[in-house]
Amino acid sequence: MIVPLLHQWTKANALFKPPVINQCRTIELKLTKLWHKAVETSLGKRENNSHIDCGCPREKKIPVLELEFIKAQRTKAEGQGIPPINVNATKLSELVDLSLEVLEPPLTTSLTSQELRNLKETPMQVPKWPSHTQSVERCVKMVTEAAGHVYSHERRE
Repeated sequence: MIVPLLHQWTKANALFKPPVINQCRTIELKLTKLWHKAVETSLGKRENNSHIDCGCPREKKIPVLELEFIKAQRTKAEGQGIPPINVNATKLSELVDLSLEVLEPPLTTSLTSQELRNLKETPMQVPKWPSHTQSVERCVKMVTEAAGHVYSHERRE
């Protein structure tokens, strides 16, 4: 599961050579452990108070996670929607304090609990989203034009 990722990473970065201490198997075990912890955290956030108690049929209930995510997005402008990042962290798992109220990642909110449990064994196939939006293309065009004004054959010294 993780080994193809490591091989692809090694191919993409020709200068990457893992140190003797971190063999591919060690890295694979660490990534697998982090993956399982992420799935367990998502499951815990989901199963703990996952739906509002009302008399509505289950298929018409709005999950609490979605409501919390919407609320977090609305309060993000005030700086309360994003948990603080520990810049002194030495491990990836220490970057965000999971004991705080952290929401389930939006990527997994559309999955059922059983699908989320299955992610422990098989990695999630993340949909290919376009990384170049129209605003990014505009910025690239503007930077290219600005570079053309500063850097040309006539302006070389």
